[in-house]
Amino acid sequence: MEKVFVSEPIHQDAVQLLRTRFQVIQGSSTDHLAQEAAGCAGMLVRVARVDAEVMDALPQLRVIAKHGIGVDNIDVDAATARGIQVVNAPTANIHAVAEHTAALILALLKDVVVLDRATRSGEFSIRSKCLVRELRGKTVGLVGYGRIARLVHQKLSGFDVHFIAYDPYMSQEQAETFGIQLLPLETLLRQADVVSLHTPLSADTYHLINAETLACMKPEAVLINASRGGVVDSEALYQALRFRKIAGAALDVFEPEPPQTDSPLWSLDNLIVTPHTAALSDAAMRAMGMDSAQGIMDTLTGESPQYPVNHPAK
Repeated sequence: MEKVFVSEPIHQDAVQLLRTRFQVIQGSSTDHLAQEAAGCAGMLVRVARVDAEVMDALPQLRVIAKHGIGVDNIDVDAATARGIQVVNAPTANIHAVAEHTAALILALLKDVVVLDRATRSGEFSIRSKCLVRELRGKTVGLVGYGRIARLVHQKLSGFDVHFIAYDPYMSQEQAETFGIQLLPLETLLRQADVVSLHTPLSADTYHLINAETLACMKPEAVLINASRGGVVDSEALYQALRFRKIAGAALDVFEPEPPQTDSPLWSLDNLIVTPHTAALSDAAMRAMGMDSAQGIMDTLTGESPQYPVNHPAK
């Protein structure tokens, strides 16, 4: 019976699915993948990094499954060169992330966290001092217009807002089919009241939001990042928030993760943070586990996986 390595906890339904065909080895440390996954033909990872060195230490490895969408923790080029299939679960958590994004937008505009803390501490009089903002009539700028951004567009449409987007991989003709106006990044940043990031992490998007691009934003605008931490330059964001160059931000992702406990960001009252939980709803956790496990099942039994990331030579 072939062995499959699961680096971190996943939904038990997905573990049971794998056990119908394989011996499942469950990891205890993301720092020792090569040792713990020895002899495995498949590997399922959440945030554990799988680089060329790990692959070379596992000559029997034929498939790597990502528990989720982004594969920036997997060296896909190295996998392709070694004939290793990479699969992911690109639709499993999209509703969870889109809902979390919408929640963060509303929490920022309504000062939910500030008002909660003040009320708990006896400052009920803050109700007459803190004027919250309505989402209605605002312009929402979506940086990246993939599946999640399109769901954010759909879920927020009932708030009577105007949407614009930046996506260098989408044509104007495609944008028209979704009813979205495509703009250059700097133009979007200058126009948007809410900027929501929905890009993968790559060489092109690393620190896409930096001191220069933050300077394009309106002083009353807010920034939301539930994509990847490296898309935002944390130091530049801290300075922009500290000196009120933008009104606020909400982060579900950080660089590095976990973030430093002494980060200067924690001193800011115009920042809301969550611990990379946007995708971790009950339904999404099961779907991510099942889709990634099915990708391993299909690959190792000679079937074509539904969500291939690469196309290695057989």
